[in-house]
Amino acid sequence: MQVETVVKREPKAFITEGEIKAIQAKEWLTLKEAALLLNVSPLTLRRWVLSGKVKSKKVGRKHMFMKKGFGKIP
Repeated sequence: MQVETVVKREPKAFITEGEIKAIQAKEWLTLKEAALLLNVSPLTLRRWVLSGKVKSKKVGRKHMFMKKGFGKIP
């Protein structure tokens, strides 16, 4: 019996320069975008929010981050 693995989608490892500029132009960032700019994982950023190191606003079920508050992160 032979098992064949099929990859349905390629993982996206890198983001383009255009995507970075689009993220930098925003005032409010999603968890994923903020983690990307801070060079941490989304899980780490979520932990920082829960511990109080980073402030975020909840919009529905999502955390939104104000970009100008990132200068104060330890």
